[in-house]
Amino acid sequence: MTDEELGRHILALPAFRPMRGMLGAWEDSRGNTYKPRIDGPYLGPWAKRHSARIVLADPATFGCVLALVREAWGDPLICTAVDNTGAGWWVEGWADKRPDSNLHDTEAAALVAALEAAPVGGA
Repeated sequence: MTDEELGRHILALPAFRPMRGMLGAWEDSRGNTYKPRIDGPYLGPWAKRHSARIVLADPATFGCVLALVREAWGDPLICTAVDNTGAGWWVEGWADKRPDSNLHDTEAAALVAALEAAPVGGA
């Protein structure tokens, strides 16, 4: 998935919740792109648009998603790691626990997969 597809996909995950400061985006019917910051624990009217997504390339948004993954798994030590051969990214936690054991093309994709695999209601 591209970062845009991941940004749309994450909105539907049970473990996702908007956090203040995340960057959202959508395109209007004329192709103009709008990028508002989320201003509170709600997505606002932009999220109802068919092209709505969060912008995972934004550093603040990326940090919020990492915080959500840590919260969902109940592990404050979860971090991303890259294979030293360049094969891909994964997310690992305490005592080498991997919330998602697959390798992913990007760091953002690894975080989204870990959030998708999170236990419902948290760890």
